[in-house]
Amino acid sequence: MNVLRGFLSGIFNFLLFIVLVLLGFVISLNLTVLNPDFVTTELKKLDVYSMVIEQAKTKLPAQQYISDEAVDELAQELEPWFEEQADKVIHTVWGYLKSEQELELTISLEPVRTAVREKISQTALGSLPTELQGASQAQIDTYLSQLYAGIDKVIPSNFELNPAVLGSTVMVPLEPVKHIIGYIGTAYKILIAAAILLVLLVALVHWWQPKPITLAVGITFTLAGIVCTLGPLLNYLIIQLLSQAIGSLDILLGLQTKLSQLAADLTAPVRTYGIGFLISGVALIVISVLFGSSAQSSGSLQDLASG
Repeated sequence: MNVLRGFLSGIFNFLLFIVLVLLGFVISLNLTVLNPDFVTTELKKLDVYSMVIEQAKTKLPAQQYISDEAVDELAQELEPWFEEQADKVIHTVWGYLKSEQELELTISLEPVRTAVREKISQTALGSLPTELQGASQAQIDTYLSQLYAGIDKVIPSNFELNPAVLGSTVMVPLEPVKHIIGYIGTAYKILIAAAILLVLLVALVHWWQPKPITLAVGITFTLAGIVCTLGPLLNYLIIQLLSQAIGSLDILLGLQTKLSQLAADLTAPVRTYGIGFLISGVALIVISVLFGSSAQSSGSLQDLASG
């Protein structure tokens, strides 16, 4: 009977170990890449918005009516607005991928139009064409109106994000991603239920005796905690994957020097989870030892009393 009990306990504890490790990584995914707040915070921390703006500026054609200095000033003024709108886009896309909302967003680009108009107006008024030297205010206003009309043609009034705008080339690949995220959400619930069930089965196998239960579960918790705290190895693997992904995107090459920080942030939840289970496991093992000491003390007292 003891052999069967030990065998079943070993099987249940091994399954519990697997479940706890998987649950740690699923929780980490939910708190990082599947969490839009984490994504937006990381983008700001890694200064991705600034890198994107700088790369975009290098691809702008030479402008006759706006200087490079004015472009730099314009980019600096619009960066907070750009970050705010990017946050909205990220939350909308992540909400769609997690089936929490429709992929529908409209952002007014009037603030961009206004800012560009002001910069061009300042530059144009500072260096009017020869034919407008000494011109009346009405003629200058007409000239500026033509420039503004050109801006309106280049910069639309709104930015729209919806399935119709994105088209099938973008929407079709998003469907498998939605399914995967849905599976992760389902796995999260199943793993929690499985962990609780396995702990109860371990307790049942040991007939609800505190000492063997706390010892068996404590060892399993400790081993799962050790695996989940292997941050350096996990960080190395993530850095390699991120390096390959970023290498294909020239606009994000500036992130290469910040991959260590990004990898550490991505693995922080699973390391915290591991530390929690490591501490809990050690505590349970200590409790099991105390149960043994208490039982021995009770036995000694009974022997003395009977003697």
